[in-house]
Amino acid sequence: MSVTDVPPPSAMEPRLRARRISVRRDEGRRRLRRVIALGAVAAIVLVGLGVTQSPLLDVDRVTVTGAAHTPPEVVRAATGIRAHRPMTSVDLDRARQGVLALPWVQHVSVSRSWPSSIHVKITERTPVGSVAAGPAGFAVVDRTGRVLETSPAPPAGMAVLANVAPAGAPGTVLAPEATDVLTVATSLLPPLVPKVAAVAAVPDGVELQLVGGGVVRLGPATDVLAKLVAADTVLSQVQVEHLCALDVRVASAPSLTQGGSCA
Repeated sequence: MSVTDVPPPSAMEPRLRARRISVRRDEGRRRLRRVIALGAVAAIVLVGLGVTQSPLLDVDRVTVTGAAHTPPEVVRAATGIRAHRPMTSVDLDRARQGVLALPWVQHVSVSRSWPSSIHVKITERTPVGSVAAGPAGFAVVDRTGRVLETSPAPPAGMAVLANVAPAGAPGTVLAPEATDVLTVATSLLPPLVPKVAAVAAVPDGVELQLVGGGVVRLGPATDVLAKLVAADTVLSQVQVEHLCALDVRVASAPSLTQGGSCA
């Protein structure tokens, strides 16, 4: 294009003005879209906050299942969850830890059930025996030695763990020295349970003190199942009231002493 082809300034000005106006309009539209988008986000957040803080999503009840030995109101208190607090603010892990601290609780799950319920599902521990607990009488313990509860007398149908350190308060654990008697008590075969008055720690291991008198000498807490099977086999074939001692320290070669001295 030659110099003579360039439009005069008067012809360019309307085009430049139109271009500037178009650019400004585009910028204005973009700003408007951003403002609208931000406003929509803010509205969504505000609505969300309003809904989550609404009484419609408050905690109305805490339901408890699986608690046979622990009163439901004790479980609810242990969760630390207050009624009418927002569902979204409930700390489920903290509630779970609180319930796990209860003596009888072995496993627990805590979950939200929308719109207004918290559900606590408990698996309780299984008692295996009782231990002398000083002034409290006797303590019921599970296989790990955890003290579940205390009672003035040993519960029926449960062997006493003898010659071990006294139990502490519910929620504590027996001393490590009770491990062997706990192993034996946990492994007792159903037919043996009503025949055993106590599972006792002795210098060479563990022995069963029988309800009808006499003892079953197990020795160290090794090959426990084989020793208990041997004891059950022999005891099912003899008159227990005449038994002095049954030695199953070698499970494959039990020896029996009846009447006379047990020395």
